[in-house]
Amino acid sequence: MDSDPGRYDVDLLLAARTGDVSAFAELYQRHSRAVLRYAWGRLGRQDSAEEVMQDTFVVAWAKRATAPIVDLSFLPYLLSVCRNHVSNELRRQQCSRVVPFTDTIAAPPHDDTLAWMQIELERLSPIDRQLCELCLGQGVSYRDAARIVDSTETAVGKRIQRARLRLRTGLGN
Repeated sequence: MDSDPGRYDVDLLLAARTGDVSAFAELYQRHSRAVLRYAWGRLGRQDSAEEVMQDTFVVAWAKRATAPIVDLSFLPYLLSVCRNHVSNELRRQQCSRVVPFTDTIAAPPHDDTLAWMQIELERLSPIDRQLCELCLGQGVSYRDAARIVDSTETAVGKRIQRARLRLRTGLGN
């Protein structure tokens, strides 16, 4: 489908609002590359960027009746939707990032530090120790850990936060 350079985005969006799928497809043709480049630049991964671009246009189609046009262009709205999806994806990636203990500590730095850590971990309540092992040691998500210990995801997050703080404070970090 060739994009008609004479048609403004506002005209295409108005047609899409009445259910004209080909008008929305033309908006997609015009702006998908820009949305993909923006997402790819922020995420650094093509596969994630393609998903975000797809999600952006799904939202744009769903909200076409109320989507704004800025200076006769639909692109600013698309990029703002894309920015929100990118932020969500970055949060998801951050939450699911796992760094195994074996890769971060090739050799024990100081025997007394590891001994202190072991003592501090043993001082934790059994549930906190189990959560540290699950979430920090095995990379289990807070949601899955909450199911395992019959708690809420928020409570698990708070318990892990307190345990990390206790360990950091003891190490002087």
